[in-house]
Formats: sequence, C-alpha cells, structure tokens
Amino acid sequence: MARTSRVAGIEEGQRNEDPWGIEFQPRDIMKERPSFTLIVALFLFCYALTFACMSFSNPMIETYANEGSIFYTNIDLQTHIALRNHHLEITEQQQKKKSPELDAVSCSSLISDVGRNNASGGDGRGIMCCDRSHYRTDVCYLRGDVRTHSENVSISLHAHNHRSTQEKIRPYTRKWEQSTMSTIDEITLKTGDDSDDACQVQHDVPAIVFSTGGYTGNVYHEFNDGLLPLYITSQHLHGQVVFVILEYHTWWMTKYGEIIGQLTNYPVIDFSKDKKVHCFPEMIVGLNTHDELTVNPELMKDGKSIKDFRELVSTAYAPRLSSMPQTQSVTKELSSPLTDSGLVSQPEKPKLVIISRGKSRRMMNQKEIVKLAEKIGFEVEILSPKRNTEMVEMFRALNSCDVMVGVHGAAMTHLLFMRPGSVLIQIVPLGTDWASATYYGEPATKLGLTYLEYKILPEESSLFAEYGRNDPVLRDPDSVNRKGWGETKRVYLEGQNVNPSLKRFNKTLLSAYSSALARKQGILPSIDR
Repeated sequence: MARTSRVAGIEEGQRNEDPWGIEFQPRDIMKERPSFTLIVALFLFCYALTFACMSFSNPMIETYANEGSIFYTNIDLQTHIALRNHHLEITEQQQKKKSPELDAVSCSSLISDVGRNNASGGDGRGIMCCDRSHYRTDVCYLRGDVRTHSENVSISLHAHNHRSTQEKIRPYTRKWEQSTMSTIDEITLKTGDDSDDACQVQHDVPAIVFSTGGYTGNVYHEFNDGLLPLYITSQHLHGQVVFVILEYHTWWMTKYGEIIGQLTNYPVIDFSKDKKVHCFPEMIVGLNTHDELTVNPELMKDGKSIKDFRELVSTAYAPRLSSMPQTQSVTKELSSPLTDSGLVSQPEKPKLVIISRGKSRRMMNQKEIVKLAEKIGFEVEILSPKRNTEMVEMFRALNSCDVMVGVHGAAMTHLLFMRPGSVLIQIVPLGTDWASATYYGEPATKLGLTYLEYKILPEESSLFAEYGRNDPVLRDPDSVNRKGWGETKRVYLEGQNVNPSLKRFNKTLLSAYSSALARKQGILPSIDR
C-alpha cells in the first residue's frame, strides 16, 4: 500500500515550514558553529525517522492515495471517501505496494462487484465509498451492517471503533441538471453505532437504492434515466437484490412491474412509506448509466448489451402475450393466412406501425401516408400511446412489426421493443437533427435496427406558414438552437407540425419495404435472438 508523509500534503507556499507551522531559519547557526549544525541536523533526521516509523507501524490508521483521490483507511472500518482538493501525488511503483489486508480497490470496482464479495461485514469491518467521477450520476457503495432510516432520510453503516464519516447523494441519473436534481430527495449516508435503531427486517442479499422522481412520467426518461440504468446496475445479480425506491409511485410499478420482476426476486421497498429499519450486507445508492438508450457491452463485466435488455423485456411480457387473442398475439406475424380452400397463401404483408402524435409534431397528412403505405404493400397499424396505455400492448405491436414510423419525440423510445433486423423510420422536424440522431438514431443502430431518416424541408413544416422564407427559424435552425433549450422547445418541439411530401416519403417507404420483404422471405438473415 502506498504511504505518504504528512509533509507531502503541504500546499505550495508552505514548503519552508515544518508540519506544525514553525518556521526554521538556521543560516546564522551554520556560519558560527558548523559542528553544532551537523549535530542538530543529525538529531532532526533521527527524530523524523523515528516519527515516520511510528506512524507507519500504527495498526489502526493508514493513509494512501488511489486514482487521484486521498483515502483514509481504518482496520475496523474501511472508508474510501474521495477528497477533491489535495496535493498528494503517487507513482505507479508506489501504487503496487498495497497491503494484502487493506487492498485499495477503486469505488467503481466495488460497485460493479456488488453481490460477488464474500465479506459480509459481520466482524465489525465496513466499507463506504462514493464514485462521483461520472458526468451523469453519483453512485455510493456500502458493505457491512447497513441500515435504512426513512424517518430522517438516511442510511447508516454500523461499525465499531470507527472514524465517523458522512456523504450526501441524490440517486438519480441526471446529475448535470441542477434544477432537476434539486427536486430529487437527498439521502444522507453515515457511519455510526447507534443502539437505538436495531434491525427490524434482516436481508441476506444486497440492496439498490434509486429514485423514480425527476422526469418520471415521460417514457423516454423512464427508460433512459431509470430502467436501463437499473438493468446496468443490477442484472449481474440475477434477481438476488432488493430494490429500495425513493419517491415511489404505484402507477410506475403497475406500468413496469413485469420488467422489475425480471430484475429482482423480492418485493420492492417504498423507502418513505416503510418505516421499518431494514438491514443489508451490501448496498448501492444510485445507478450506473452509460449513454442514451443504450447498454455499452465494453462497460459491462458480463458483456451484456442493449439487445440483452430487449430480450429481458421480451421475457417479461411473454406470459401476457400468450394470453392475448391470436389476432393480437406476437405469433401473428409468424403465421401464414389461409385461403378459402385451406391452402397456405403467399407470406403475410410486411407490417408497418405508425406512432401517432396528438399534439405538437403531428403528421398533418397521416391519412395520406397510411394510404401510400398500403398501396406499396404494407399492412398498417396506428398506435396512439397515452399515459394509461399498457406497455405490453406497445410491445405486442412493435415486437410483431417489420417497420415503425414516427416523428421525433418521446414515443420513439418504443424502438426498444422492436426486433433486431426491423426497420425504424424517424421523421426529423426542423431544428431537431442532433437530438433525433443522438436520442433515437444511434440507439436504433446499436439495437441492430435498420435506421432510416426522413428530414423535413422548410416547406414541409407548419413553421413555413408562420415565418418568412428567409427567417433564421427556417433557414438556420442552429442559430435558434444556440439561444438555449427553452427557445428550441418553444419553436421546434411545441410549435411545429409536419407535412411530409408524399413523393419524397414514397422513396423512404419503398426502401423500408424492400428491406422488410427481403427479411420476411429469408433473403436477408434474421438476427433475432
């Protein structure tokens, strides 16, 4: 384990002072009595060496640096709390000299290895650390005798002969948005030994604590900020984990209960409502996250990807799908219709699903587009998702479709329900090029979909009738977007509908039809799991 002396922590400008703040000026003594100077120097050297040996042999406290942070370690309580402002440096060679007993592992490694550790913390030892290095999220880890306290919104790590520490965290994955994070309940994590809060419910599996506040209620954020990070953080535990939820919503559990049931084998805990003291051997507070609507296999120890998440969703909804009428079942796409004579007809038409919007960014010529798609040879289904639309119904429609068409917006999140190899057509309104590609285009490609964009021209936007042809709103949307999110939202998201050219859109639909038909006929290999 790398050790650093107390002097190593002195700031620039204080180098001429000893660790206790006493300034030495030995120059006059050196001129008058060189031999005395030598004796004094030898005495100071021996004294410093003795102090250093005493410090490093102390079995209770050691100080070491790891990955740019200072950590204080106690034999009975291991705390890895990063200090932001410090002046300690450590060489790679020093970092290799770690104590076998108090091996300094990074907090991120502890978090990713939760449930895989053998230590239960029952001997009084404990670990508490927080990884605050990620732009999107803070995540803390506790191991030992971990207890919940809903009354004062805190979680404590009980250990004996410890140095008291405290951390605060808002367990939501939009860390960079201060206004949003200010609405998320803050939890205090602390070390302590309070005999008045004895365990009332003892769990023998880890816990993960997270919030369903923030933008919950918007399907994009429900997946991007909640469900996908929850999958990333918990999937390796194979259900052997308890979820503790802040700002719990009954409707959220109703909506996503089947998915949650694939990630945990235990009832979830409503942190605010459940006043019992729940005790766990390990706990993660906060969720790991990667990128927009994705799971990065390079960051997953098990190599899981967004396709594995999609497979989990499919497993979650399979029982419900099997109980649906045959005409609505996922197996409909796989069956062949019969003629009156009972002979099998040609393969069923490729199915196209249109996600219909009710307010802004509506397709003003949706009826004409439906007729165009049917003329090309598609079987068309229109979905108009609402707050109370069951997820299983959305999954049924999109899991069985060959092509999905939608205007940029939160409902495009349902692309996660499409089978790899299917086709996604995103209609991109003016001013939304970057958002369309980042939030849905790139995730679609990672999922294995064929992604097609149809970009609206100025004359195909309802904004064309409101602004002059040379207005920056039509001619230079980037200049409008640079004014800030509020202006983008007002002009391009809330104030715009679209009217795609049937002639232009016909080419996009033909491309999608060719891809879908080739796949259905086996010309293109299916990459379904």
